[in-house]
Amino acid sequence: MKLLATLKKEWYILLLLLLPYVLIPFIGGQVPDQVPTHWNIQGQADGFSDKSFVLWWFPLFAIVTYLLILVVPLIDPKKRISIDQKPLPALRLLLPLFFLGMYTVMIMPTFKPGWDQSFMVFLLVTLLFLIFGNYLRTLKPNYFIGLRTPWTLEDPDNWRKTHELGSKLWIGTSLLLLVVAFFVPAAVYSKLFFAGVMVMAIVPLAYSFWLFKSQPEN
Repeated sequence: MKLLATLKKEWYILLLLLLPYVLIPFIGGQVPDQVPTHWNIQGQADGFSDKSFVLWWFPLFAIVTYLLILVVPLIDPKKRISIDQKPLPALRLLLPLFFLGMYTVMIMPTFKPGWDQSFMVFLLVTLLFLIFGNYLRTLKPNYFIGLRTPWTLEDPDNWRKTHELGSKLWIGTSLLLLVVAFFVPAAVYSKLFFAGVMVMAIVPLAYSFWLFKSQPEN
């Protein structure tokens, strides 16, 4: 069965997913009872969670995400994607790495006081956008992953053009944010980050709609 074969081939991802649980006996007693898990646009922590959430439940999100990407081809009603189709194998590695990075960011102040958590969160998410943006143009039409609008899902040409633009936009915006990150204060960078996210979300949506309206029959 291809699912089992994939799990055997991706054993190293499974090890990454289980790593936080292996660390619990060594670091659990040192992590404070309340851990920052949300930051506002100024980069200030404005949400806290019990350490059990960070140590036990947060790594579970990574496992669930991996499994969801793994089974997406099996539940695709029109069988438009396969388990080894690009970029699914890359996403099955990328997202666990992202969650592992977030896990590290949340517990790092325990061992390194003064660690700028909010800045590192923004950098991690920016890197995620950059890498995923590189794969956007390789995505074939499907119901689960990508820039899914009513118009991309109904028109393969709209899907292709929207994802080509989205790929360039996500890569360009992410690279710009990564460069700027080292030259502006964290509070300014957080505002630029959210502005960049809005651009990456709205422009492809508007472009997809424009392509739809540009068709003669519309």
